[in-house]
Amino acid sequence: MTAVIFVTQVIDEDDPVLGFTTALVRALARRTEVAVIANEVHGAAPAGLGAEVISLGKEAGAPRWRMASRYEAAVASLCRRMRPAVLFAHMCPPFLTRAAPVTKLTRTPAILWYAHLSDTPGLRVAERLADAVATSLPTSYPRASPKVRPIGQAIDTDRFTVRSPVRSPVRSPVRADGRLELLALGRDSVQKDYPVMLRALALARAQGVDAGLRIEGPGVRVGLGALVADLGLTEAVTLGDGVPPAEVPDLLAGATALVNTTKAGATDKAVFEAMACGRPALASSPTFRDLLDGLPLELRFPGGDCAALAAAIAGLAAADEATLRKTAELARERVVANHSVDHWAAEVVSLATSLARRGSASTAALR
Repeated sequence: MTAVIFVTQVIDEDDPVLGFTTALVRALARRTEVAVIANEVHGAAPAGLGAEVISLGKEAGAPRWRMASRYEAAVASLCRRMRPAVLFAHMCPPFLTRAAPVTKLTRTPAILWYAHLSDTPGLRVAERLADAVATSLPTSYPRASPKVRPIGQAIDTDRFTVRSPVRSPVRSPVRADGRLELLALGRDSVQKDYPVMLRALALARAQGVDAGLRIEGPGVRVGLGALVADLGLTEAVTLGDGVPPAEVPDLLAGATALVNTTKAGATDKAVFEAMACGRPALASSPTFRDLLDGLPLELRFPGGDCAALAAAIAGLAAADEATLRKTAELARERVVANHSVDHWAAEVVSLATSLARRGSASTAALR
C-alpha cells in the first residue's frame, strides 16, 4: 500500500475557499494511509478525517522562516516513516518545490495537483521537479506536458445532491412563480469576469426575462457594488461575502441555475457542484465543453459575450419543466460518473501506486 503525504494550505471545514479539502483527505484515507501537512489548522482536526495532521503554525502567527523549517522537517520525517510514500502537493507549486531536496534524496515520488489558468515561473519549476501533474480535465492545466494526468474534479456527490420527493434523482429547478433565480459563487477576480455576468443580466431583464442573481464570494460587495448600481440592478442582484462550504448545497438547491463566466482555461468547481445538485450551469470556459455539450439545453456561451449569455438566460426562462428536469438529471449523472470525490481519490491512489512502483524498480536497478 502506497501512503500519501497530502500537502495543503488550510485544514478548516468552514473555510469558504478551501473547506472542501477535508473531503479529499477523507476519500483518500478510505483507500490508503494519509498524513496531512498544512500551513494552518483551525481548531482540532475534523472528526472522522482518518489522517494524521501536522500544522506548520500559521494560525498561531509563526513566521515564514519557521514554517519553512517545520515543513522540511515534517516532509523528511514522513518520507522516512511512511514507506513507500508519495507526496501530493495541492494547488500550491511551492509546496512541491520546497520539498524536492527531501523527496529526491529519499526517492519519494511527487505529484502536483493544479487546475488553474495561471502559468507562472513557479509552476514551471514545480512541473520540472514533479513526477506527475494531476488536474481535473485535459484543458484545466495551462501547459502542454507529458506529465499531465486528467483525473476528474473531486466533487462530494453525497453532499452535493438535491433529492426529490418523487422518483427523479433531483428536484425540479423550476420555481412556482416562474422567476429565474441565478447563482454565482467565488471571490471577485479578473478571472471570474463578473462584469460580463451583470451586463448580461441587465440585457436579459431589458428583454423581459424575470431573473434575479445572487453572487456569493469574498470581495464581491466592494468590487461589484458600483457596477450593480450603474446598471440599475440594485433590486435584482444580491451580493454576499461568501458562505461556509456546508451551506453551498442549500444555496444551489434554492437556485434555478448557476452562472459561470470564468475565463478560458480555468476550471471552477462550482460548475461541477451545481450539476451534481441537478442545477443547469451556464458556463463560458471551453474547459467545460465535454461536460456540457449534448444536453437538452444549450448551456455554453462564448467568453466575454454579454449578448450570448443574455440569450442563454432567456433560453432557460423559455424552457419547459420536462426539458429542465432532463437537463438536471443528465448533468448529475455526468458528474457522478467522472468527477466524484471517490472517483478522484481512486485515481490519485492508482497514480501514486504506479509512481511508487516505478521508483522502487529504479532503485533496485541501481543496486
